[in-house]
Amino acid sequence: MSVAYTLVLNAAVATLVLALAAVGLAVIFGMMNVINLAHGAFITGGAYVAWVAANAGSFWAGVIAAPIVLGVVGYVLEWAVVGRLYDRPLDTILATWGIALAAQEGLKLLFDATSKDVPLPIQGRVDLGATVYPTYRLVLIGMSAVVLTAVFAVLLSTKFGVRLRAVIQDPTAASLLGLNETRLYRITFASGAGLAGLAGAVLSPIATVTPEMGTTYLIDSFLAVIIGGSPVGVVLGSAVVAGTGNLLSFAVSPVTAQTVVFVVAIAVVVVRPEGIVGE
Repeated sequence: MSVAYTLVLNAAVATLVLALAAVGLAVIFGMMNVINLAHGAFITGGAYVAWVAANAGSFWAGVIAAPIVLGVVGYVLEWAVVGRLYDRPLDTILATWGIALAAQEGLKLLFDATSKDVPLPIQGRVDLGATVYPTYRLVLIGMSAVVLTAVFAVLLSTKFGVRLRAVIQDPTAASLLGLNETRLYRITFASGAGLAGLAGAVLSPIATVTPEMGTTYLIDSFLAVIIGGSPVGVVLGSAVVAGTGNLLSFAVSPVTAQTVVFVVAIAVVVVRPEGIVGE
């Protein structure tokens, strides 16, 4: 029985962590229609910020700094590169992929290519009765849930969220109403990058921090967004990609589990191109 509870908790961690990593991409890709292949690099950047902060003595300072640093990076990149390519999707793909490659090589030059270990900021385990589970992973579940709830509240219940949806649905009408499309997109892109940085930071103690670590999360994030179909649906998409994959990998090989996830993603695209929760 304890094994079953542990598997469920592992699936919950995998789901919420991927949702946290993917929600920034969901905002940029799902709401702005920008295919941002640099998203994985933002996740990696957040992990390295946490590693540097942990080595300096405060992992939690890194968790606070990561979304700020990566948000600023995202803002600058939107201003300098991405914002000039919104009507050229292929150029956007090439540009963001180039940024991702440049980031990887830059991290190798700064920190070398070896993996970095971030110590667990919270040691020990919690006795849950049915099983004993690492404390930090439980904190990660709660932290991810709080951040995701806050993001959805901003998108669905604030003036910023309403204005962003208005610009996306009808840019011309929004412009006539005085909404600054450029400013909204810039803030949105920076927010997506900041969320990716936060995800990388909180992931770093339970992941292997390397310059290429973001690539895996980039692929899984795209799958979660495609399956979910909206920023809110990304949680459901993450449950399919990470949660189900995590549970299946206990019974079958990881390759088979990943294959099942890809088959589900293809089926969703064929049957419901807008995603399960897409409008």
